[in-house]
Amino acid sequence: PRMAFQRFMAAQQDAGTLLCLASKNNMEDVLETFRAHPEMPLRLEHFVARRINWSAKSANLASLAEELQLGLDSFIFIDDNPQECGEVMARRPEVLALPLPSDPAEIPAFLSHIWAFDRLSVTDEDTQRTELYRRRLERSRLEKHAKSLEEFISSLELRVTIAPMAAGQLPRVAQLTQRTNQMNFTTVRRTEADIAAMLAGGEAECLVVEVSDRFGGYGLTGAAILKTCGDALLVDTFLLSCRVLGRGVEHRLLAELGRIAGERG
Repeated sequence: PRMAFQRFMAAQQDAGTLLCLASKNNMEDVLETFRAHPEMPLRLEHFVARRINWSAKSANLASLAEELQLGLDSFIFIDDNPQECGEVMARRPEVLALPLPSDPAEIPAFLSHIWAFDRLSVTDEDTQRTELYRRRLERSRLEKHAKSLEEFISSLELRVTIAPMAAGQLPRVAQLTQRTNQMNFTTVRRTEADIAAMLAGGEAECLVVEVSDRFGGYGLTGAAILKTCGDALLVDTFLLSCRVLGRGVEHRLLAELGRIAGERG
């Protein structure tokens, strides 16, 4: 059953869930366990971040949330010790804390009935999420050592591509409309069918933004849906993932919309 637990978590990671490790142990003991058991489905590289120390699990969860720039309400905490789950529930109530069944044989059925793990679909971006967050952490370390924001952005060697949306990118664009909150000018949430219907008549068009730098790609991180209305360009949707905020990407997207407007008079 515990092997099934590991396989379940590895599958969650493949589908885009970020795995973190919070363990009350000596660091070397944990690392040696992974080294000594290569047959385990879960490996250290599955975890985007880890806290191995003797601090309270609630404090370590807060630390992980800060490092990953994620809200604690997006965390699911699973532990085989009910006391640890109780401590997290009391101090970090926004976290979904789930104690594993005391009978290991019940673990597989328990996991299969947790709605919070259900997914309707998995995009290409989802499958790359752990690697994308690893790159984000590397960029954060570089930013801390840069003397200025300009020096940091220059050192990234940023490359921005803005192009019409391809058919295979529709699921990711729909996902962005549903998840993006910080830089989303309208926050209108749309399904794949909604967007396909808008584009079907040819009046509306969709641009997508892909960004990369010296550390690798950020993936498809922005979109704009626009229409030509008389002497104006109507921008229905303008959004960017938080992954690329503070990089000047929004200026490039606005400039591209300005270029299109000028071209069409």
